Amino acid sequence: MAMQTVWRTVVEGISGSMAYIADGRWNLMVCNAEFEALFPRGQAPSNIMRWMLLDDEARGFTLTNWAEDWAPAACPALGRAVADRPDDAELIKMAAEVRGDSVVGPLYEATAESRVLPLDGVVRPIRHAVAGPGWVTLSAASPLTEFDARLVMLRFHAGSQRPGLPLPLSTRAPLP
Repeated sequence: MAMQTVWRTVVEGISGSMAYIADGRWNLMVCNAEFEALFPRGQAPSNIMRWMLLDDEARGFTLTNWAEDWAPAACPALGRAVADRPDDAELIKMAAEVRGDSVVGPLYEATAESRVLPLDGVVRPIRHAVAGPGWVTLSAASPLTEFDARLVMLRFHAGSQRPGLPLPLSTRAPLP
């Protein structure tokens, strides 16, 4: 899928939050420099889901409290994607790798019947390669011109204290 120039420009221009667009298989299409800085090697993975579930760096360093906060949300999302696309060889292969992994496989099986939760407003612990320990508040949207893609933004909050949830848009003061 070719990334529309407008979305590449938007994502690369976002500052103050990490941002990326991934396709329906979680293949990274574009990301901003702040997202790249999250990773110890300074380079984002080519597949976000594979990285979250199978990469030792993700499980043991970056995604703090991985087994309790990250994997139980990611596993059902992968399972749902496979169920929705039973002929998608790439998703089937990734799910097989996850099931066969001694660390995440049992979690994948245990969460097989779990509901997929939306990302908007989720706050999870993380260890940023540059900024250190903290939290990210996630939000997601679907670019209208990119079939089966999602824009994900992660707002980083440094420190050990979990940030509060932002106010819903409907309760904020109107713009001047």
